[in-house]
Amino acid sequence: MSNLLLEIGTEEIPAGYIVPALKQMEELFAEQVKKNRLCFDTIHTTGTPRRLVLFASGLPQNQEDIVQEIKGPSAKVAFDESGVPTKAAVGFASSQGVKAEDMIVKDTSKGEYCFAVKEIEGKKIFDLLPEMLTSIITSINFPKSMRWKSDKLYFARPIRTIMALFDKDIVNLELNGIKAGRSTNGHQFLSDNVIEIPCADYEKYKERLKSEKVIVEIEERREIIRKEINSLLSVYNTTMKDEELLNEVTNLVEFPGAVKCGFEDEFLAIPSEVVVTSMKDHQRYFPVKDKDGKLLPEFIVITDRDSADGEIIKKGNERVLRARLADANFFWNEDKKITLHDRLKDLEGVVFHEDMGSYLDRSKRIGDLACFIAETLGFSSDKLALVKRASSLCKTDLLTEMVGEFPKLQGIMGREYAFEHGEDEEVAQSIAEHYLPRYADDILPETEIGTVLSLADKFDLIAGCFAAGLIPTGSQDPYGLRRQSQGIIRILEKKSLCLSLKDIFEKSLSNLTNVCPDGDSSKVYGQIIDFLKDRINNTYLERGYRYDIIESAMKSGFDNISDLLCRLEVITKISKTTIWQKLVAVVERTFNIGKNCTIHGEVNEDLLEEEEERKLWAVYNKEKENLLAYFPTGKYEEFSLAYNEAFAKPIHDFFEKVFVNVEDENIKNNRLLLVKKVNELYVENIANLAFIVENDR
Repeated sequence: MSNLLLEIGTEEIPAGYIVPALKQMEELFAEQVKKNRLCFDTIHTTGTPRRLVLFASGLPQNQEDIVQEIKGPSAKVAFDESGVPTKAAVGFASSQGVKAEDMIVKDTSKGEYCFAVKEIEGKKIFDLLPEMLTSIITSINFPKSMRWKSDKLYFARPIRTIMALFDKDIVNLELNGIKAGRSTNGHQFLSDNVIEIPCADYEKYKERLKSEKVIVEIEERREIIRKEINSLLSVYNTTMKDEELLNEVTNLVEFPGAVKCGFEDEFLAIPSEVVVTSMKDHQRYFPVKDKDGKLLPEFIVITDRDSADGEIIKKGNERVLRARLADANFFWNEDKKITLHDRLKDLEGVVFHEDMGSYLDRSKRIGDLACFIAETLGFSSDKLALVKRASSLCKTDLLTEMVGEFPKLQGIMGREYAFEHGEDEEVAQSIAEHYLPRYADDILPETEIGTVLSLADKFDLIAGCFAAGLIPTGSQDPYGLRRQSQGIIRILEKKSLCLSLKDIFEKSLSNLTNVCPDGDSSKVYGQIIDFLKDRINNTYLERGYRYDIIESAMKSGFDNISDLLCRLEVITKISKTTIWQKLVAVVERTFNIGKNCTIHGEVNEDLLEEEEERKLWAVYNKEKENLLAYFPTGKYEEFSLAYNEAFAKPIHDFFEKVFVNVEDENIKNNRLLLVKKVNELYVENIANLAFIVENDR
């Protein structure tokens, strides 16, 4: 068995491109192996900013030999009455490179047909590799690609070298004028050497690169950086916790080293989020905090240079950060000269969307909706006044110089300026919180006002975008409506808020009459609910809930997300108990019969002829109020157990002894209504278990 080693040497690739590209290389190679009837033991990919590497072990020398049977004309057409091949048979055989008399006849579903049998000898893998590797390299997709020279090849950055070895042999590959060889380069600054790699031995290749100041393994670089940072932080009894920045910096360097730097204490007067953002987003520095999380006037830079140059590196990076913090300090002081309230009128001149108006229009809609939600939740008049104040200020920091320089600090800077101008503490905090959660695992708002404001912001955005026709399709979701809906779901769940999606969206759409006329609001509302239904379903699927249990619970309503989650958890728990089968049977049987009932009203006792139907009606009347008493306190599990206990036997006896579809329409409809009422007692409150899949019971 043989090994393959491929290295694509490039100019510096953006850090975020590397890991996805390596994953693609692995998948593309596996596809090529399968396509060419090959096999392998292992595939390993790794890389640095200047090289993407693939190593495959256990490859054969040749493809497998195969026998192909190619269907030709029917036997009746292929041979005459004496069994001599006809022109049709001879022509087909010739086209396949076989003799007509060597063809075989086989029975098929359409009768007897001739087949040409071809023995295809496997090719040498060495001869297949040029095409395979070319396909892999040219098929890698990047968020942005570039073209150089005059060729049509696109890649993240220009390719400068290709090393492709099959055991000791160089693969005969040429791409964009670059011929594959056995040489690669060491570190661009710390090594002047061109390295000759004798064979496709990954361990020797890795060690040879390391001797030339290149750590090719991503995980090895990551752990070197982690260890060096933690060593520098040990004096503060703390460790590095920013895994996201660590992952990015790991793919910015080939030979990492850590240098601790500092900045003037005066810059600590700026909000810490500004200082940290200046470090991380602009320079990829690691901020230094003490064990209590307090920001210190120090930072750590990860270098791709010799540690002997530490002092030069330190001074250079300190100079760069000092300039950025000086700008931030200027913005901070200038912005404080104008209060957020005084900026409010200027939001009129900032267009959010041509159909949805300015940011001032949006702030007013958010405020109106936030008050509606707050009133629904029973906020006091004093709290309502604070909600109005917070909603009027929540977007004003978009006009500040600081947010113009650091857009990701929107909301955070609004909070800081609100504190500086003496706003109520919860009002100030809610300005930052109304953007939460910003992504799937982000924190949620802590304050009541922040929670209400966050919901209002998200509901208004979804309603506005749907009213304006900006509906997410496939991968296109420019306003992040999927993320916004996920935020709504999480907030309503975690805060156990009993709010109606229908009421809030109808209120939202009523504030968008210029975008969504009254005649169109019901159509837009339907589109929004369909969208949310999919998001809710996907959310719970991703959390591991059974798809049929989700569907069953949602059939009983999903207008109240907090209530839906409670019902989901109860049904999931009961599905693992011994009563599950009986409970599903009761609901399923009553639903399947009761859905044929077309009348409403009350059951007519005078039409109950059979003992079993009279007993069922008696149980219903006796237990109904007792069962419904569980709902005010959310005792859905107790309700389910009591429902099953009350109705399992009477329903079984009813269907065993009572014929529902009798000729007398009055009696038939009365029995259908009885069954329907028993069913609705569970289906309208918990879940329609008729949608439980039998194999999953």
